[in-house]
Amino acid sequence: MDLIDTPNPNAKKILIEHDYEIAIYINKDSQEVSGIAKQLIEIDGIESIFTGPGFLTLTKEESSDWNIINNNILNKFDTI
Repeated sequence: MDLIDTPNPNAKKILIEHDYEIAIYINKDSQEVSGIAKQLIEIDGIESIFTGPGFLTLTKEESSDWNIINNNILNKFDTI
């Protein structure tokens, strides 16, 4: 799973097919989130997820480091 840079240094995109409604924001307070978005939002440092057609955009907390987040994503999804 590769993180792709965006113009926003606090946001990265993942190309992935999903069944989420398009153009919604998911955060740690979102109810009834399941699947990959639930697993991603639980990673320390991820603030929100925006759903787009064929991609998810992850926004990190300002003080978080992408290298740590990326390693946590790779570790979490290495077993999938």
